[in-house]
Amino acid sequence: MTSTTKTPWVVKIGGRELVPGPELDSLVAALATEHRAGRWLVVVHGGGDEVTDRAASLGLTTERHQGRRVTSLPMLEVVTEVLAGRINSRLVAALTKGGVDALGMTGVSQRLVTVTPAGTPKGSLGYVGTPRRVNSAALRTLLATGSVPVVAPLGIDSSGTVRNVNADEMAAAFAGALGAELFLLTDVEGVRGPNGRPVAELSIATARQWIRNSTAKDGMVPKLEGAIAAVEQGAVAIRIGPTALLTGAEGGTRIVADPKIAAAPPSLVSPATPSRKKR
Repeated sequence: MTSTTKTPWVVKIGGRELVPGPELDSLVAALATEHRAGRWLVVVHGGGDEVTDRAASLGLTTERHQGRRVTSLPMLEVVTEVLAGRINSRLVAALTKGGVDALGMTGVSQRLVTVTPAGTPKGSLGYVGTPRRVNSAALRTLLATGSVPVVAPLGIDSSGTVRNVNADEMAAAFAGALGAELFLLTDVEGVRGPNGRPVAELSIATARQWIRNSTAKDGMVPKLEGAIAAVEQGAVAIRIGPTALLTGAEGGTRIVADPKIAAAPPSLVSPATPSRKKR
């Protein structure tokens, strides 16, 4: 399939979209439509609930810090089993059935995502990584063949250690490196403000304030942190909300740059790939 001039999409999914049923069917249909039209697509998936259930069955306790799973070596083995194995295969099969040329992989493949230890101090979350570089040359090569990478959120650090990566942060890193539109799909209508109601638009400055004052909690924290990074690294548009956003529906929350902040060149692009010019 030949790519058109359409802006690439990076789509992060989790929750009900990962379970066979209407939400997954709607997701596959929307992505298949864009794929047939020649749009470059990258799918990043989570699957935290299934990881938690599997860990509990093995007697492992789940601990989280600001939406990130503290990951011991035994927990990393569970994360790898569930995300890179069970969920990735299930999602690739559903997309393939729907006519999408899906290619299952992790961020470890071809050093697609190089990470550094996460937490303060670094490494305090165990085997958790923060994206620092995307091998965008490898990613673009895959996309140019018509493939749709379906990426489980595991990355690799400079020593070759595999680390668990928050899926929202990984998707944001891809969007910044590709100059893409980023869709962070979630079961809620959008980002909720101090009054508990979803907001249509959110600036970087306000998003940072809501993280600091705990208006944003739990899993919304890495979503907003990833969205902020994606804007600053070159993503052209970011929306947080339900699957219907992929079909052009209104709703969700748009994350926008502050007027005083100029767009920076992508900092996560691998050295082998020239920086993308701002559109």
